[in-house]
Amino acid sequence: MSIYSFILIACFVVFPTYLLANLKANAKFVVKERLLTHDRRKALSVYKISLDGDGSSADVVSRSIAKDYSYQKLDACISGNARCNGHTECDSIIMDHGTILAVPSLEANHVDAALIHEAAIGKIAGEQLIKLMTLGLDEHEAEDQIISGFLG
Repeated sequence: MSIYSFILIACFVVFPTYLLANLKANAKFVVKERLLTHDRRKALSVYKISLDGDGSSADVVSRSIAKDYSYQKLDACISGNARCNGHTECDSIIMDHGTILAVPSLEANHVDAALIHEAAIGKIAGEQLIKLMTLGLDEHEAEDQIISGFLG
């Protein structure tokens, strides 16, 4: 069995990330992406994974935060071409005037391809900030704690 793992942790992304993978029988591919963009920085993440062999699997999980006027795009595509399992997940927090575009896609070309995608974009809940502020943190410290926990 082959296992491929890719972890991207970046705070000041100004370059695109492209990963293309064709997985054979029993190969496993894992991506754990963590992004924080700010100012007017841009981040582009593209993952194209073909599950070509029986028992192959892919798990692409992205957690990101766009602050200020930054922009992020996640394009994650998993193609199931055999008896396989694929999962994409994109959880993002948008702040200030940030912009996030999540494009999870699945392509099933085999009756036994089990593919799942999840995507959520939202803001930091006011109740979370208030709770931490009642514990003695100021608003900026509370926000930093939430961001740290989310990306952790």
